[in-house]
Amino acid sequence: MHLDALDDATLVDQLRTLLGARLVAYLAGAPSTAAVSDYITHAAAVPDHVRARLKVAYSVAALQHQLGATPSLIQAWFQGRNSRLDDRAPAQVIADDPGRFRGTLIAAAVTLVGG
Repeated sequence: MHLDALDDATLVDQLRTLLGARLVAYLAGAPSTAAVSDYITHAAAVPDHVRARLKVAYSVAALQHQLGATPSLIQAWFQGRNSRLDDRAPAQVIADDPGRFRGTLIAAAVTLVGG
């Protein structure tokens, strides 16, 4: 499914499947995983700035998954320091400024699976 065709609940749910609720909550800047569940059940709306972060995260994670990476490998990659990202974790880069390193994130994501 194309990223722009995903509604917020589906985006968050699919990202939770790939990254786990804790990491999605971190990317969303949420205080707990309850916010992730609230986004999925429509109990809370996803703010625009959070949607932007989650879309970047999903585009990277979904690409890695399509290229054969398992969710556990993707989660580890998102949390590990990456030399292409100034020795910062991809999750931290996305949480701080999702647009700044977008191209570098994609290149680093492909490197994870030997591309």
